[in-house]
Amino acid sequence: VGAEHNTCDESYLWYDLEHLPASHQDSFAAMRRDCAQATSLHAVERCRRFASAPPAPSPAQARQHLADRCQDIAQARPELGHATVATAFIGRRTMSRRAFFDRRVFLISYDPLPDREGRILEATLLAAGPVGAGINLEYYFSTVDNEGFGCGSKVMHNLAGLFAVMQGASSDLRTGLPLQMIEIHEPMRLLVVVEQTTALLTAIYHRQPPLQELIGNGWVVLAAKHPENGDIHLFDPATGWQAWQADPADEATPRIAEVERSRDCFAGRREALPPALLRQPLEAA
Repeated sequence: VGAEHNTCDESYLWYDLEHLPASHQDSFAAMRRDCAQATSLHAVERCRRFASAPPAPSPAQARQHLADRCQDIAQARPELGHATVATAFIGRRTMSRRAFFDRRVFLISYDPLPDREGRILEATLLAAGPVGAGINLEYYFSTVDNEGFGCGSKVMHNLAGLFAVMQGASSDLRTGLPLQMIEIHEPMRLLVVVEQTTALLTAIYHRQPPLQELIGNGWVVLAAKHPENGDIHLFDPATGWQAWQADPADEATPRIAEVERSRDCFAGRREALPPALLRQPLEAA
């Protein structure tokens, strides 16, 4: 069954349901309920960054607010896009389960154990690496120098040839991101954490020039999490892999909070938030 997820108003459009066999109807209905619950809770998280949203919306109010703003032709900020993206996890979902990352992490599912030669990971890195880096760097450069690499305020934009915009009636072509998309973004290079051994990642790195260009030139920061013992190593293009571990005695290292639900972290707050751990892996509506 195919589906289209509208990331602006959190709606789903399902295809070919008339071909769904009766034996799968109950399972599909349960999945639709899970999707509806997940998108409603996600709508609540998204609304905390919108100045026009109610201060503490219910899931239904949050969904309605998103639907209203995405249909408003005067709305300069219909959605957040990938603003605030900071990292990507390539591994099993146990890496991120029970964690709240405030919409800042790309989650790419990958099982390292059966991938002995790294062929699946190699294809994944070649696909997800440039895409994630491209998104992250687009926000990075548009934020650090919006005049040179961004495109200013979208309020006065005019489309030019369906491939760029102009500022008002006349200007140079502007191809970056507008101010309305980067106001809450913190510019940083994408940290890619891969659940795999350093030896296998090194072999992939040496045989793939696209990865050498991104990682070797520092556009992407690469870390490896060992799939069996959990050790983390950070890749330095000049010196190779460096062991990493948190220093519990370092006062600058914030303690990770534990909460019952993600909304306990962000309720009433609009600023960027640190990660938190959830005591329960699932939360009820």
